[in-house]
Amino acid sequence: MIKVENVSKKFTTKTSSSEVLNSVNLHISNGSWTSIVGPSGSGKSTLLNIISGLLKPDSGEIYFNDTNIYQLKEQERSDLRRKRIGFVFQDFKLLPYYSVIDNVILPIIHEHKKEELYKQAKKLLKTVGISESIHNRLPKELSGGEKQRVAIARALIANPDLLICDEPTGNLDSKNRDQIINLLNSLREQGKTMIVVTHDMGVAVHGDEIYELVNGKINQTEVVI
Repeated sequence: MIKVENVSKKFTTKTSSSEVLNSVNLHISNGSWTSIVGPSGSGKSTLLNIISGLLKPDSGEIYFNDTNIYQLKEQERSDLRRKRIGFVFQDFKLLPYYSVIDNVILPIIHEHKKEELYKQAKKLLKTVGISESIHNRLPKELSGGEKQRVAIARALIANPDLLICDEPTGNLDSKNRDQIINLLNSLREQGKTMIVVTHDMGVAVHGDEIYELVNGKINQTEVVI
């Protein structure tokens, strides 16, 4: 589904140059959970941004279902992200003055009738374990675990082919972390393809494959649960 071929990326300032990714190769199969681990500053988020079409590599190619995404026009890449990729972040990125259910529908609010979207959002919120009693609450009224489940529902609203999760349990306690792991496992069982970047090996080991990114290079690591 996703092919990363010989991708390199360097960041240069007036006084220094840092090679973040060096000829990275990665293949992500449809319906799999791929974990990427590595120390802070190793380039994990940079790699995610390149895979999702947000940051052009200096060299190399990214293929999304056989489409070379950096041969697409910028608007075409934007459409691909909106319709085919769902994003989950460590800090949730919920809009504070919108209700739970409105946060879920926002990514595609201009593309469908609101009545249909609310119906779909209610189903998704139920799937991720959010009761109807809090659909109209604001994010500040939710626990960290509830916020992340809402964020996952929002990421799923367009029924994306790929779910990209950047430290999805980083701000959660162990109980809520385990609940999110169970939810991600459930999504994998439903056929979702996921890339999960994490510092937590307790999360990473649930992946079908684990890759470690260090010094600009990526290497596969044995999965041990």
